[in-house]
Amino acid sequence: MSARPPIVRLLLLCLACGLTLAGIALPVVGGLGLLTRSAADSFSDLPDVLKMPPPPQESQILAADGTPIATFFTQDRVVVPLAQIAPPMQQAVVAIEDARFFEHGALDLKGTLRAAATDIGSGAARQGGSTLTQQYVKNVLLYSQHDQAATKDSLGRKLREARFAIGLEKRFTKQQILAGYLNLVYFGEGAYGVEAAAHRYFGEPASRLTVPQSALLAGLVQAPEDYDPMRHPADAIARRNVVLQAMVRVHDISAADADRWSTSELQLHPTHETGGCDSSVAPFFCDYVRGELLNDPHLGTTRQARQRVLMTGGLTVRTTLDLHVQRAAQHAVDTVVPAHGRVATAVVAVRPGDGGVKAMAVDRGYGSKRGETRVNLALGGSSGFQAGSTFKFFTLAAALAKHVPLSQTFYSPPRVHLNGFTGCNGVPLGSWSPKNAEDGEGGTFGLVRATWESVNTYFAQLERKVGVCAPWRLAQQMGITEISTGGAPSQVPAFTLGTDDTSPLQVSSAYATLAANGMYCTPYGVSAITDPRGGSIEQNNGDCSRVMSPHTAQLETSILRGVIDGPDPLRTGASASIGRPAAGKTGTTDSFAAAWFSGFTPQLAASVWVGDPRGGAAHPLRNVSVRGTFYSHVYGADLPAAVWHATMSGALAGTPVQNFTGLAAHVAADVMYVPHVYVAPPPGPDHHGPPAHPLPPAPKPPKHGPPGHNKH
Repeated sequence: MSARPPIVRLLLLCLACGLTLAGIALPVVGGLGLLTRSAADSFSDLPDVLKMPPPPQESQILAADGTPIATFFTQDRVVVPLAQIAPPMQQAVVAIEDARFFEHGALDLKGTLRAAATDIGSGAARQGGSTLTQQYVKNVLLYSQHDQAATKDSLGRKLREARFAIGLEKRFTKQQILAGYLNLVYFGEGAYGVEAAAHRYFGEPASRLTVPQSALLAGLVQAPEDYDPMRHPADAIARRNVVLQAMVRVHDISAADADRWSTSELQLHPTHETGGCDSSVAPFFCDYVRGELLNDPHLGTTRQARQRVLMTGGLTVRTTLDLHVQRAAQHAVDTVVPAHGRVATAVVAVRPGDGGVKAMAVDRGYGSKRGETRVNLALGGSSGFQAGSTFKFFTLAAALAKHVPLSQTFYSPPRVHLNGFTGCNGVPLGSWSPKNAEDGEGGTFGLVRATWESVNTYFAQLERKVGVCAPWRLAQQMGITEISTGGAPSQVPAFTLGTDDTSPLQVSSAYATLAANGMYCTPYGVSAITDPRGGSIEQNNGDCSRVMSPHTAQLETSILRGVIDGPDPLRTGASASIGRPAAGKTGTTDSFAAAWFSGFTPQLAASVWVGDPRGGAAHPLRNVSVRGTFYSHVYGADLPAAVWHATMSGALAGTPVQNFTGLAAHVAADVMYVPHVYVAPPPGPDHHGPPAHPLPPAPKPPKHGPPGHNKH
C-alpha cells in the first residue's frame, strides 16, 4: 500500500470519487469551474472497453484414454465456468473482498470513503476501496499488457480502472465478472485461478471445495505469500477465520458453524505441478509430442508463436500413447538394461495401419541430474544410431518385389570382395569387401536361410543383384532419413548393413509396414488438439501410403517369422519368441557400435536399440557387463531381443492372439543350406554363386550352433 499520509490519501480518494461522479454524470454543473470541467471531460475521454484476451492457461497432454500425462504453462491455470466453482468459494471471496458486490455498480463510493476514513482512524493505509470489478480490471491489465502501472497507487490508475470497470459492467453480468476474477487471480504456490489453487492445496477440483477450504483460498488473495498455508500455517488459519467471520456478517454461514470451522485444522493435500515433461509418466514420449507441437503450423507461423500457444493457450492435446503398452515398454528397458550403467536402451512401439506411437521408453531418467538425460534416445539422440542388419529388411523387400525367388542361392564365404554395385540411374558405386559376423560362418545359402541367420556376405550379393537404388528408395518411402542431417540415407553398397544413422522410431514405423500389408504410415503422437472452449484445432488419423504390394509384404513377413519361430536352430531371433505369431530381425553393426531387434505382430510393431549414448564408434558394445552378465560383444539377439520380448509380451498380454493373413500366415519354407564350411573360393576377383566344385552333402545342422553364431 502507499506510504502517503492518511489525510493525503483521503483527499486523493475524494478527488477520484468526484471526478468519477462527474464523468458518470456527463452534464457538468456550471459552478464547478474550469478544472472540474476539464477533469470530467478527460475522464469521459478515457477508453471504457477493456481488451481481454484469454488469460494464460496451462495446456494438458493426454494419453489415448484421456489420462493426463503432462502439462505446459507459464501460469498454472485452468479456466472453469462459474458453475464448476463451489458456491462456498464464490461466497467467501465476495464476503472478504467486496461484500456489497451484487448491490453496487462498477464503483462503490460508500466503500471507498469508508476505507479512507478507516485509514485515518488507524493512522495507516490499510483499507482498499476497489470493487471486485476494479480488481478484475487490474488483473486483466497485468496479464494482458504486462502493465506495471496497474500496481501503482496513483490517481491515474484509479481513474483508468474506474473507467474500465464502468464499461465492463455495461457488457457483462456480475456472475461473469466474478467468474473472470476467480479464474484470473493469484492464490500463491504458483497457482493462478481457483481451479489450479484447489488442486494445489487440496488435490480437489474447485467444484468440490468446502466452506473452510473456500475461506482459506479466499483469504490468500490479499497476500498469498504472507498467508501461505504451507509455509505459514498459523497465519493462514488466522486469515481463514477472518474470512469465516466475514461470511457470518453477510449471512452466508451461521456463527456457530464459523466457530466450529475456526478450530479445524487446514487438512491440506498439496500437489505440486512442475509442468513440462519432467514429471510425466512417459517423459520421452512427452518430449516427442512437444517436438511435434512446436513444428505444427496449426499452432502458429513461427516456432516462437507455437511455443507461446503451447505454454499459455489452454490446449487439450490428445495423444496416441497407450499407457498399458507404455508401462510394458518402460518395465522392459528398466529390468533388462537398468539405468546408471554405460549401456543404454530405447524402445518405440507403433500401431500398424495408422502410425500412432503407442509407447516410447528409455532406460534413463528424464532430467539434468547425474544419470539422467534430456537427449531422447528413442528419436536417435543428437546424431542417430547405426541400424546394422535391420536394414537387410529393405534389401529383402526390394528383392521380393523384383521377383527374386526364395531359392536364390549365393556362395557366401566369411569374407568376400564384390564389384559391380550400381545406384539410381545406373550410377556405379564401386566395390565393397563385407564380412560375416563370425570368421567361421560361410557356405551356400538360399534367401530364406540367409535371412534367418543374417548372413552379411549373402545380402551384399543380393543387394548387388537388385541394385542399391531399389532398397535405398524403399527405405526413404518408409520414412528412413539420416538423423544428423535430416536428408536421405547414403546411397552406398554398405547400405544393406545399416551404416546410416537412424532411430528406433523410424525403424519401428518401417517394420510396421509389413504388418499393415505394405502400407507405410508416418508415425505421429498427436491425434487431436482442441482449444479451451473445446473447438477443434487439428485431427490426425494417420497419413498412410502404399509402398509395396500386399503379396510382397506377406511374403517378407513369412520369411521374417522364421527369424523368431522358424525351424533353423541357428536362427538369430529365437530368444524373442513371445508365444504368438510374430516376425522380426536382429541388427548388429560390424564395429558393435549398436545392437538392435525390430519386429511386429499384426497388432503392434516395436524396435529396440542398445548402445552407449556417448557414441557407438568411440564406445562400442565390447566387454560390457549388464546385471552381472558379461558380454564380450553385444549382438541383436542378446539384450535387444530380450527388451523386445519383454515389451511385446507385456503389451499384448490379455489381447486376443491374431495370425497374419495370406502368405504371412505361415513361415516360409527353408531352402538350400551348407553350414560352417569354409571352402576356397573359385578363381576370379568377384566371388559369387556356388563353388566351382560341388560340395559334399551338408551334414544336418546341429541343435545349437557354435557360441556366438546366432547373435547377429
